[in-house]
Amino acid sequence: MSKSSHFVKTTISVPNEVYVRATRRAKELGTSRSALFARAVEKQLDEEESSVDVIDRINAVVDAVKDDTREFTSTAARRVLAKDDNAKW
Repeated sequence: MSKSSHFVKTTISVPNEVYVRATRRAKELGTSRSALFARAVEKQLDEEESSVDVIDRINAVVDAVKDDTREFTSTAARRVLAKDDNAKW
């Protein structure tokens, strides 16, 4: 959060225990509760965006090899069935 950011006042409801813990932690850090909550929300948003980026990259790899995996699966299934010709169905 940059110091030149514009701020908007908002009201949130949190469980009493969260409020108590946040108040205590803000004092320990020498900051305000508002700043603590703002940093926590910012961190959560950054982590979610990072997770989305990772998932997008994983999906791209899966899409790129999808055809290869189908062929592999079909070949493996044929080999297993070929070895099991004597099985009684």
